Amino acid sequence: MQNNSRNIALFPINLSVLPYEKVNLHIFEDRYKKLVNYSLNKNKTFGIVYLKNKTMSSVGTTVKINEIFKKYDDGRFDLSIIGIERFKILKSFKEDELWNAKIEILDESYEDIDKNYFNLVLDKYLKFILLYKLNDNISQYMNKKISFDFTKDVIMPNPFKQDFLELENEQKRMNFIDIFLDNLIDQKKYPSDNSNPIDDVYN
Repeated sequence: MQNNSRNIALFPINLSVLPYEKVNLHIFEDRYKKLVNYSLNKNKTFGIVYLKNKTMSSVGTTVKINEIFKKYDDGRFDLSIIGIERFKILKSFKEDELWNAKIEILDESYEDIDKNYFNLVLDKYLKFILLYKLNDNISQYMNKKISFDFTKDVIMPNPFKQDFLELENEQKRMNFIDIFLDNLIDQKKYPSDNSNPIDDVYN
């Protein structure tokens, strides 16, 4: 059996990052400036963990620096990161002002999802795109292979996103997306007021 555990530096923040998601950050604290420089110089990943009420979540996402937009004279950064894979914290500890952890990379088993069910959810997703007239070029939304592909263009509140991140497997994530789409489609068909729910969840 492959050993999926290793040590990694952590960046606890009130932000949840999903695999394959790109997120922009402004890095200004000295300890995280050091983390970014180390990651760049050594081509290392680090972990983003959702921080709520000063408590770190046990499930996070390894990330790598995707692009540096600007490096300031005082060492601050404007940059983007991209999520890679989910992990579970086995043990956390502080070292040189930075949180570190022994983590276990979670096995996603993407191939276990029923293809017929996946295609049904994809059809519902495309219906959702057309219903809200988000884009006339529907073909760009068709290339979905895994659950996280459905979230790339969606803005979700961080607690909601963290709940999704912590779901145990691909089947549960696809069920989550299925129900999420049903709710949005129903709100469009049977609006209770003049609000548009898509303003809050879709970019």
